[in-house]
Amino acid sequence: MRNLNFPAYGSVRGFLIAIAFLATGSVRAQAVPAGTPHSVTLTWQAPSPVGGSGTISGYNIYRSPTSSTSYAKLNTALNAWLTYTDSSVSAGTSYSYCVSTVDSLGAESVCSAPATANVPSNPNAPSAPLITVK
Repeated sequence: MRNLNFPAYGSVRGFLIAIAFLATGSVRAQAVPAGTPHSVTLTWQAPSPVGGSGTISGYNIYRSPTSSTSYAKLNTALNAWLTYTDSSVSAGTSYSYCVSTVDSLGAESVCSAPATANVPSNPNAPSAPLITVK
């Protein structure tokens, strides 16, 4: 065997020295992916003339699965903008949307003409992996 001299550590005979470098950051377990999340963004134009009290307070946004004629209101408070993003959609589903105007007296218009969104499906998962143990 050969002597290795390390001035700070003295003589080391026949040993291998391994140095491990620790990576910065932490290792995190990944959850099983649920598929690509989708969203639908709606935009519209303010009515002209406004009608009613003449002052728009905001808008209500309604959604219905295309297989139904029953609409449900999506926003909990009046939407003040001319856009809305629905992040609660499901892949492979079609939805109809309409928007109503609410004036400063709280009067609500009829719903706009409906618009349809077809949310794409996520790709199919591959078959289960084959495991071989030796």
